[in-house]
Amino acid sequence: MKDYSYELLDLLEKYKGDAEAALRGETSPWCLYAFSPLRENLFEWLEIGKKDRVLQVGSDYGSCTGLFAERAGEVVVLDPLDENLEVNRKRHGEKENLCLVRGELPKAGTESLGWKEYKGKERAAEELDALYKDGFDYVILPSMLSGTEKNGAADLLARAAALVRPGGRLLAAAENESGVRYFMGAEPFEHSFLEVEFRGLFEDLKEKFGGTAMLYYPVPDYRYPMTIYSDGYLPQTGDVTNISARLDGPGLWFGNEEKAMANACRNGDFTKFTNSFLGMWEKGKA
Repeated sequence: MKDYSYELLDLLEKYKGDAEAALRGETSPWCLYAFSPLRENLFEWLEIGKKDRVLQVGSDYGSCTGLFAERAGEVVVLDPLDENLEVNRKRHGEKENLCLVRGELPKAGTESLGWKEYKGKERAAEELDALYKDGFDYVILPSMLSGTEKNGAADLLARAAALVRPGGRLLAAAENESGVRYFMGAEPFEHSFLEVEFRGLFEDLKEKFGGTAMLYYPVPDYRYPMTIYSDGYLPQTGDVTNISARLDGPGLWFGNEEKAMANACRNGDFTKFTNSFLGMWEKGKA
């Protein structure tokens, strides 16, 4: 996915930091993607509390950071790009429990993280190392998998899982390569996964680290979710409606998405043709 950090920084400057005003005044898909309050629906249902520490991997323009900072005791946002962190800082930099960090997930055996706080309290490297060693109750990757090659996805999730505390959770979202919207003319993401591939990533986490895993299915997709189904609660025929909106591309249709999804539900194939996935792995308690 192309990075629109600089365009968003211009908009925040134009609208004096008011994301809602930008949404009202602009029509670009990337403005909607970054600033839409619908983005928070993907994680709004999580029971994050003031005793929890959250690591958000990928700044994602701060689209969900405000929600995490409002609920958690401490939030760390990790991203290698200054410009993406700057968008987040301009939106949420006043929050006292938020720490923006330039860096990437460490690989196994890494002695030095190389993390550096971005325009914050300028904590020493030792303090940032302590953040890493203490672990997190939630490690959340809102959109990192959409920018990750398939052959690197398992390693990315394993590195993220290594930072989860006992009883904590790892969540990651991605597009479905066989999502019904792509058969209807939508432009596909650069990187996406078949259901069997995405499910396999979380089964691998269970095999490597123990714990449990569950897949969720945001509708119409993980970027603008209105309803979230799960392996434990799948839709019936006719439940999946209003999924044809083209919020981020040309308004072209080559069929009826609702009818196609109704057929998929009827045939027991909803999970194969839903547009997006959200995976959750929960680490066992020590």
